[in-house]
Amino acid sequence: MTRQYGIIGHPLGHTLSPLVHNWGFSRFGIDGKYEAWDTSPEELGAFMARFRERPVSGLSVTIPHKTAVMAFVDVVTDLGREAGAVNTLYWRDGVLWAENTDVEGFCRPLVEAGVSCDAALILGSGGAARAAVVGLKRLGVRRIAVTGRTRGKAEALAGAFGLEAVNWEARAEFPAGLLVNATPTGMAGRLEALSPYPGDRLRPGQVVFDLVYNPRVTVLSADAARAGAAVVSGLDMFLYQAVEQFRLWTGRVLPVEELRPLLMDALYGKAAPRA
Repeated sequence: MTRQYGIIGHPLGHTLSPLVHNWGFSRFGIDGKYEAWDTSPEELGAFMARFRERPVSGLSVTIPHKTAVMAFVDVVTDLGREAGAVNTLYWRDGVLWAENTDVEGFCRPLVEAGVSCDAALILGSGGAARAAVVGLKRLGVRRIAVTGRTRGKAEALAGAFGLEAVNWEARAEFPAGLLVNATPTGMAGRLEALSPYPGDRLRPGQVVFDLVYNPRVTVLSADAARAGAAVVSGLDMFLYQAVEQFRLWTGRVLPVEELRPLLMDALYGKAAPRA
């Protein structure tokens, strides 16, 4: 019988997750099907009741359900509790587990690029920022600060993890060896022409990890390249979180060297070389 998987969020919009996981099922000859299920916050409880009844073999979870869905599972992993959010549900021996693979998705590109720094600044205070905080802590970054346009949200995130909160207007004054954009600024659409950081304050030797990956080159990443800073693509965070999801569901590891060109083609219209 075909095993059912899917993603919930609202508004779900265009998601690459069905492409990734359905390709993976085909790649390994697994009888599985992955669909997108737009689910409003008011529908979450009813959806999770159906989830257990159908049953669904695995679930990806995105905004705005990453925290709320934790109330509907049997066990939340230590990493999920630490992050205060989850994005993956899976079954083990009849027990429904919730995990956060965004942290793995965040960390692995930095590890592969050999990035290390003493101080990091995270722009933003939402779910992606929380994953970045946990990831940086796991990577041993000694000084981590967060900033956001809404001071209260940045202070709340900083307080939850014992970090520094930096005023948005003073963000360029923080000595960040690693700058993480966990805001939607720069994303294709109405925010595409904007950057969350003053380009003239970027410098050689700095690392910029822009979690926005559509368009391929954001204003921030272009500014960073011109300044001589190293750029880490946000597409890799999406890629590696999906690889970890697939492993949890199937025990198989998606080949990154095959998956990356697939995603590049879907996003940018050609299997462009890695930035």
